[in-house]
Amino acid sequence: MSPEGIAALSAVCVAIVGAGPAYLGLSRRVRGAVSDEGTATREAVAASVQDAVSRLEGRLDGMREDIRDVRDWQTSHTAEHMLIQHNRNED
Repeated sequence: MSPEGIAALSAVCVAIVGAGPAYLGLSRRVRGAVSDEGTATREAVAASVQDAVSRLEGRLDGMREDIRDVRDWQTSHTAEHMLIQHNRNED
């Protein structure tokens, strides 16, 4: 190998050895930050979904009560008509 090739290879090796620890440290910090952001995102999404489910359950409970009221009204209304028809048939 020529002296220029050895010098170039040597420069590359020195750069790798010099930058390696800094790269690894940065890589660890970035992974930690990404992990922290991932955890925060998962928690925020879970809280949002839970909030949406709670609101939906509340609306469904309200609708169930409304349906119960309508059924009660229908039952009493049907009973009224049955009594009216029964009284007409007796006459």
